[in-house]
Amino acid sequence: MQLSILWKGLMYDTDEYCAVNYHDASIMVHSEIEGWAKNKPIYVEYWLQLNRDWQVQSFEISASIADNNYKHALSLDKNGHWKCKKNLPHFNFEGCNYVDISISPFTNTLPVNGLQLAEGETTELSVIYIDVLQNEVRRERQKYTRLGSRLYRFDNLKDFEAEIIVDDNGLVVEYPGMFELIRVR
Repeated sequence: MQLSILWKGLMYDTDEYCAVNYHDASIMVHSEIEGWAKNKPIYVEYWLQLNRDWQVQSFEISASIADNNYKHALSLDKNGHWKCKKNLPHFNFEGCNYVDISISPFTNTLPVNGLQLAEGETTELSVIYIDVLQNEVRRERQKYTRLGSRLYRFDNLKDFEAEIIVDDNGLVVEYPGMFELIRVR
């Protein structure tokens, strides 16, 4: 099964075209984001390989921000340790099951679907945070609270909190001031 999704960026003038392919043992995601952010043209492409529990097994992201280009890629080895393409370990990311890409609402779907929180339940987790505009990849703590059947509060535990509405697939429908779902098919 495949889902094709289109989001409109509200904070920045972007569009995200995302394809989610469900397989027997994995979920594969490919997405492209294009538009303008902070008066600069941007193009971002990312690939995620997930297990059926929505936990990230590998990711690759490439970005063009004005004249700057960069790429990041990490994957889990057979022992569950994060490694880059040169097979060097990234111990700082041990225990991170999810990624959060700063200019994509899709990565909120990962903990929404993976954690399976009951209404009223809260959990904190560590994620690999990719700040696309700053070209930074770092470990961050975040908190998710399920407020209703399709309503979640996201808290980055520093300076940002938002209530997001998701659909039956866990996809962000409304992320106030940030993203809006245009179409799923």
